[in-house]
Amino acid sequence: MKLSQLKKVTYEEIKNKQYEKLRETMGEDIELYFKESGQFIGYQEMEMDSKYLDVHEDISYLKDSVSLHSHIFYEILFCRSGNIQYLIGDMRYQLQQNDIIFVPPGVSHRPIFGEQLTEPYLRTALWVSADYWKKCSEELNAAEWEEKKERQEKSYIIRTNGAVLYQFQKIFEELLREEKEEKPGAELFSRGLFLQLICLLYRSWKGQAMTELKSEKAALLDEIISYIEKHFAEEISLKTIAAHFLISESAIGQLFKKQMDVSFYKIVTQRRLIEAKKLIVDGVLLKSIPELCGFSDYSVFYKAFVKEYGISPKEFRTMVRGEQYD
Repeated sequence: MKLSQLKKVTYEEIKNKQYEKLRETMGEDIELYFKESGQFIGYQEMEMDSKYLDVHEDISYLKDSVSLHSHIFYEILFCRSGNIQYLIGDMRYQLQQNDIIFVPPGVSHRPIFGEQLTEPYLRTALWVSADYWKKCSEELNAAEWEEKKERQEKSYIIRTNGAVLYQFQKIFEELLREEKEEKPGAELFSRGLFLQLICLLYRSWKGQAMTELKSEKAALLDEIISYIEKHFAEEISLKTIAAHFLISESAIGQLFKKQMDVSFYKIVTQRRLIEAKKLIVDGVLLKSIPELCGFSDYSVFYKAFVKEYGISPKEFRTMVRGEQYD
């Protein structure tokens, strides 16, 4: 289902592909979810409309509105409000207003809300297809930047101020305006704005006009998440984690529920599913994926995939192949 088709619908309507029953969109509000038995499936799992880039505003009022997820495209988030932390891979950052989050394809990420969400988490999301990003990077000849990013020396969070921040703000505002007004040539104009954005990012990095934010000092939660990142393909349980970190199983469960508002096992499953999506994109046979991701068998993997994403692994593969060869 593409981003432009985002409507408030039930899971069954999506599952049965009864798109004619979709309700009208709720104006500017992107806080819309597909629901089955309390399970939220958010816009994070949508397809891109364009083979180049998509942009939209997003706002979260609830702590549980964004789960651990990844994309098959690049995502650039401009955080307009919300004093929260952000988890990318096994690195956790404390965000401030106007921070820019850069997430490559296949990298797991999600916001971490505190005890209470004191203000809405508002951001502008820019999605860029992997092919278009590669093309623009090559034209920019940003080899040094790309190599540093690939070695994971580059932070996922960028912080700017002054004139550079103003330029970023203007570009994101114009991208949103083009998306909403849909004037003739809007997509071409938006691609021009994106080229300005990527050039500004590269110039700012070369001129040290932006700060690449370091992750927060590792705490127990970070160490456990890092362990999951490295061992998700193996058998992981509260018992094995408790033994490894010399802490009780109940303490681990409480830690995840308190700081991430989600269960330990839910995080493990979501991380395995993110790897499964990456393997599907890479062309790995579906029957080989459960073992590579830590699932006991295909049935368990299949049920978890459908519950999390609302489509089967085979349907996801078909969707990805369609995007790759459009």
